[in-house]
Amino acid sequence: MGNVPAKEERRGSTSSPSRRRTNSLVQGINVLVPSAKIKNGSTFASKKQSRAEREKFKQLHAQGLLVKYDENVDGGYLAPYGTYNLNLDYTISIVKEAIIERKLAPFYTPLQEYNSSWTDDELIEVLDATRLRALPQDAEDEDEDLEYDADSVDETQLSKKELRKHLSKKFNKELKIKRIKWQQAEEDRYRQERATSKQAASRDLKLMLYRNCAECPICFLYYPKWLNYSRCCSQAICTECFVQIKRLEPHFPHDHDDDPNATKNDPNELMSEPANCPYCATPNFGVTYQAPRQIRTGLGGIAPRSFKNPQTATSDNAIAEDEEVTSFEMQEEYFRKASVSTRRGSLPVTHPTVVSTDYIRPDWETKLLAAKAKLAKRAATASAIHASSMLIQTNEADIEQRMIEEAMRLSLLDEETRKRRESSSGR
Repeated sequence: MGNVPAKEERRGSTSSPSRRRTNSLVQGINVLVPSAKIKNGSTFASKKQSRAEREKFKQLHAQGLLVKYDENVDGGYLAPYGTYNLNLDYTISIVKEAIIERKLAPFYTPLQEYNSSWTDDELIEVLDATRLRALPQDAEDEDEDLEYDADSVDETQLSKKELRKHLSKKFNKELKIKRIKWQQAEEDRYRQERATSKQAASRDLKLMLYRNCAECPICFLYYPKWLNYSRCCSQAICTECFVQIKRLEPHFPHDHDDDPNATKNDPNELMSEPANCPYCATPNFGVTYQAPRQIRTGLGGIAPRSFKNPQTATSDNAIAEDEEVTSFEMQEEYFRKASVSTRRGSLPVTHPTVVSTDYIRPDWETKLLAAKAKLAKRAATASAIHASSMLIQTNEADIEQRMIEEAMRLSLLDEETRKRRESSSGR
């Protein structure tokens, strides 16, 4: 659940203020997350940047991952719940903009369990007990940075390379501790304001979303039925799991070690394979999303607290009588249309409605080029060392040969001198 930033005094759901709010947040995202300004869309700072600049970028990235209750779309949020601690290196501004534009499902708060027999009051009680974001220890993966014991390391005994690695781990741990504190501040703000804020979800919105939940086949958590679907085989996947899928780091071909003719450490052989669909293994994984038309809240919609179930709405809710339809009927219509669209066949990764793994991490080419350049530099250094070693060996061989020749010359001279002496004494 989640909702969007709207001022307390803002009334109704006029489109003009909503657009202004959406535009201002998108601009704020681009300011907060500088990845959009980096050349070639790179999510990471250039190696030429100083350590302070890289640390500042990481801090901005961490702030972009905070879940804020007043930044929401259709009952979900713009930042991940925290099912996973790692692999959150996607370009934040791109993902948030895709969610705001309804091209990607929002980050819904998942439920560990769901029982269709729950009463409305029981379901609301479960939802109200959930956090905006999971604690790190509740995630599916462990975060080694938080376990790093920086105090036990004697920095004076470290080499330059070891010190650089130590400082990086130390900073990462400190930053993640800060992020936990920042998120807790957002949790406290939400608890204090949700009773009165227009950006807190209404009871009807919560029930509309979480009645008849769907289970994500990858993380096995329960979400509102409006999930993403793979472009190739139309399988459901939550946004939390989708942003985890990415290309492998640049590597040599899989048969590189088995090929006797393969050139070792050739940077031109480095490759970056596109991510495959986790269901059917089709390359260039991407998803599509069809937002629910009956739920248009938060950014680009009405204030979440203003949402009322069409089934219980009256004429005062500005819902025309001929448009009234139960939530069950609307959900059936949504999934009927979704199933019809899936029968048309898979969509190409270039289709405008497809959000691919490369789209949310556009820096993969930059990473590949950087890896090639690093390997080329390493190979050049190794070649220089080898050539220098050969020169030294050659010089040593020349000196040794000259010493042998000199020794032989001196030996011959001694022999000639001895013979002369013997000849002289014989006379």
